[in-house]
Amino acid sequence: MTSVRSRERIEKQLALGANPNLHFLWIDVPKYLKGQRAQTELTLRLRYLFWQRAVLREARREHQRQHFDIVHHLSWGTISAPPSLWRLPIPLVWGPVGGAQTAPRAYRRYFGNAWREELLRTLRVNLATRMPGLRRTVRNCALILSTNPETTRALQTAGAPEVRFHPNIGVTEQFMVSAPTKARADQRSPVILWAGRLIPIKGLPLALEAFAQLDANLQARLRIAGDGPLKGEMQTLAQALGIADRVDFLGEVPWLEMKRQYAEAELFLFTSLRDSSGQVLAEAMASGLPIVTLDHQGVSAIVPPEAGIRVTVEDPDKTVRALTEGMLRLISSPTLRETMSEAARAHAQRMSWNAHAQIMSDWYAQVVARGQLSGKYAYATV
Repeated sequence: MTSVRSRERIEKQLALGANPNLHFLWIDVPKYLKGQRAQTELTLRLRYLFWQRAVLREARREHQRQHFDIVHHLSWGTISAPPSLWRLPIPLVWGPVGGAQTAPRAYRRYFGNAWREELLRTLRVNLATRMPGLRRTVRNCALILSTNPETTRALQTAGAPEVRFHPNIGVTEQFMVSAPTKARADQRSPVILWAGRLIPIKGLPLALEAFAQLDANLQARLRIAGDGPLKGEMQTLAQALGIADRVDFLGEVPWLEMKRQYAEAELFLFTSLRDSSGQVLAEAMASGLPIVTLDHQGVSAIVPPEAGIRVTVEDPDKTVRALTEGMLRLISSPTLRETMSEAARAHAQRMSWNAHAQIMSDWYAQVVARGQLSGKYAYATV
């Protein structure tokens, strides 16, 4: 069950071949909301609220006909928008869900005028675990999947009986590489890759400041893959730091082109100050790139210490120095890069979509078995 607005895109993909057991139901918002454009967070949330109500009505009708065993709610994957599908008389699996992570206050200078909005979001997150809607939902979930430690703690505080870590990112088998590419080994200048939206929470100024502390004689280049409202400001910052001639702003890069960018880099730099997880991390590790990143939130659960260098977030100045030191260690040591590259690829293999599917199949079976033994739910065989 998904939004009717996604229908054309999904049906194009289905036409390429799909599991014959996969069926879609297209759910629309009420007619009186169709003419309203979701330009603000408030209107977007209102549309989602009414869409969820339509989903619940349709799910009840379909359950009468189909007799589902499990309902799994995926989107929105945030604690601030708990689903209402627990009202069905079958087990609810929710997630992967995030949303409880907040930006460290010590880094407020990197947000500029956006810090006020960030503070309001932090207040909302801190209040979320006390909200009756969330508490009622989590108590009625058979299983909740969390993308980061902060969200796990919030869900447990709200009364969730069982929360398991499960990332909302992954890679296809076609994306995996078996060994570093020749292009990476033969380049003259070391390439450091950063990817993401150019918005305050992604922490690009940290990356620029850390890169500026690298010795220019290393001839390293920083490639920025991504676009966003801060692009002009970030280009100005690069000039002020004296590194504009060594930083390449690539703009928005198509997915297939990103494969080449990963292949040509020595390491991947990830500086997000607030992130549930990070799809680019999975892609970078699948490409055999060691990671230099912050040791907090979803990243700390996704990037194992053997596949990357994770630095403290206690103090911005210490963080910048540690990021610089981490990049220098990897640039200066081919042996360390190779060791971390192998670990990154091995870890990414466990994050493939095929691996995720097997894990979810096992967990579904456990949920169904628990329900049958308790007598709480009635099931049909499908």
